[in-house]
Amino acid sequence: MIGYFGDIIFETSSKQIRTFVGLKRSVSAGYADHNRYGKKPEREFTGPNNQSVSFEMRLRAGLGVNPYKLMEKVNKYAEQGKVCTFVIGGRKVGGGKWTIDSVDSDYKEVWNRGELVAVTLSVTATEYH
Repeated sequence: MIGYFGDIIFETSSKQIRTFVGLKRSVSAGYADHNRYGKKPEREFTGPNNQSVSFEMRLRAGLGVNPYKLMEKVNKYAEQGKVCTFVIGGRKVGGGKWTIDSVDSDYKEVWNRGELVAVTLSVTATEYH
């Protein structure tokens, strides 16, 4: 197992491939600038901001995954504001708890009767405290 986001497990095995590509993580801090007469503003550290991540999930039926079912699960996480644990390689990412901000679905292959065979999900998530 590579890791997991909630109960979505990222893994590669002889039975299925369910993983992510292009993981980007953003870490930043907050500052307040205090104006001073005749001088440059004085900067004050106010604390860390919530981290954010983005990644793609490429789902193909031929790789042991039901693309439509998994896409709907990820969409549900976003629409219901589900708070999920995010772990890669046995280590929590950031504080460990995340919510999905958005999911963009790129339907790569749809067969004759509307069966979704391949889809790429672009997921963005924010750390939750």
